[in-house]
Amino acid sequence: MKKLALWSLVAAVFLTSCGGDDEGEPNNGVGSVYVVNEGNFNQTNGSITSYDPESGEVSAFVFQTANSRPLGDVVQSLFIDADEVGYVVVNNSKKIEVVNADFVSTATIEDNLANPRYLLRANDQLFVSNWGTFDENYALDQSYVLILDATTFEKEGVINTEDGTENLAYADGFVYASNSFGNTVSVIKTSTGELETTLEVGYSPGEMEVDEAGTIWLICGGSYQGNDGAIYKLGTSAATKEVDLEFNPSARLSIDKEQGVLYYIAGTSVGSYETTQKVLEKAFITIDEAVGFYGLGYNEAEDVIYIADAKGFQGKGTVYRYSADGEKLSTFEAGVAPNGFVFK
Repeated sequence: MKKLALWSLVAAVFLTSCGGDDEGEPNNGVGSVYVVNEGNFNQTNGSITSYDPESGEVSAFVFQTANSRPLGDVVQSLFIDADEVGYVVVNNSKKIEVVNADFVSTATIEDNLANPRYLLRANDQLFVSNWGTFDENYALDQSYVLILDATTFEKEGVINTEDGTENLAYADGFVYASNSFGNTVSVIKTSTGELETTLEVGYSPGEMEVDEAGTIWLICGGSYQGNDGAIYKLGTSAATKEVDLEFNPSARLSIDKEQGVLYYIAGTSVGSYETTQKVLEKAFITIDEAVGFYGLGYNEAEDVIYIADAKGFQGKGTVYRYSADGEKLSTFEAGVAPNGFVFK
């Protein structure tokens, strides 16, 4: 990638009736929704917001409240495993905070990380995507996926990948890692901890979702001004373009597994793709007053779509809640640069 285009992508990632904004204890009951707020680059105002769909209660800064210290600089992602252990990946602070159900930190992982992005647990291992480091000209060094023991957090392996390793997905004994600065997905065999293959996909591959059949779906943001975004279906040995979007969407993707519907965002619209009927709707939801969508999630327990507006990264963001039929339900206030959701 040319350095100018790479820097534009890096800058975009680092930049990117309401409820209350109290800093009380988070609601950790069934149905809790967590909003990942990046915060501003080179500041320590990244945070997690908790939302209770039943009461409408919003709790900001749940990590800071539980630990009496800030979470860090660019909170990229949150993963909660089956044991209710949470892993908060803090990109520019180059760390992972391991938290319990009350968001009290039980460990901080800092070794072997270089601009970490996403984490998932597969069996007894943690897989962490890392961009690697940049030089003074913003040229990227080696990207990689780090493998850690899920109990001791000791390093068990490193898989070198291609530039800008980003989102992770797991299915049938393989971890898939999208390499967002190019047009490939790395496929890692978990039993050996080795690279199985590299799939060629569209440019700027982003988030992935796994459906009920174990099929992995990928959204590609497309090339610069190319209007060539696409949705792909992935297997361990092949990648198939499912649909040309004919514009460049965001790298966000979410899925209603039961109905087989994918949701993606572009600007201030949410599009949908019915994977069984192969029906594409490019503007399923449009919010005229929004500034720019930055996060997206579908909560199966509620049958509700959550959409985060970063509002130009100039203060706190807004979260919109819509039914799966496209009806507006409510809004609430999140932190700075809300980029995603985790549903407990």
